[in-house]
Amino acid sequence: MTAVTAAQAFADAAAAMVSQHDTTDTLAHLLTSYADLTGAAAAGMLVKDDHGQLELLSATSHQAGELELYQLQHDTGPCVEAFQSGTAVNARSDEIGERWGDVGTAILSAGFHAVVAVPLRWHGQVLGAMNAFHRTPESVDEETRLLSQAFADVASMVIVQTELSTAQVEERIRTVLGGRTVVELAKGVLAHTTGLDMAAAYRLLVERALDNGTTLSETADDVIRQAQHRD
Repeated sequence: MTAVTAAQAFADAAAAMVSQHDTTDTLAHLLTSYADLTGAAAAGMLVKDDHGQLELLSATSHQAGELELYQLQHDTGPCVEAFQSGTAVNARSDEIGERWGDVGTAILSAGFHAVVAVPLRWHGQVLGAMNAFHRTPESVDEETRLLSQAFADVASMVIVQTELSTAQVEERIRTVLGGRTVVELAKGVLAHTTGLDMAAAYRLLVERALDNGTTLSETADDVIRQAQHRD
């Protein structure tokens, strides 16, 4: 899905929430729309598991996912800081390296020169954070920052959906992370069976889902099931 406007992206997410839907798939589409509409080259989302640790939930590309995981390994970076502080974080150019050390250097080396990160919030809880990577500092303005938090708030609603207890929220996050695990396994299977690198394997998985009219999780399940039958 590539939404023409933010209104369309939010409408699509709302429609998914009031019907039976695949949360992993809804969040993946929402994150892609967010990147498209704000001019970001890539975006990622981290969420807190039931042990209070951050885990990667979704990313628009393999590269974005690697940068999010690198932040987790070093316990620093824009997304980690937005989660820990519960407030929006943004930085440009040299400030990125100065602020986050090796993580900042990795972001700059990947060709990104502006970052925006915002918390995923729900009734006083910070559930995680969402991070966008921009190629040029000029692409980040006040509207981008406002849209970033709006998309993060919609993502929080997609995860939580209704008034739930802390235990229920944690269970929902475990379920969503389980969906992401299936996608990662399928990406690895495709890379192995086709000889593609992980980034190309992820793109192929997304293309198959779009071509077949299925969700990302359903497509991933199908890839894994076919591989098991071949074995």
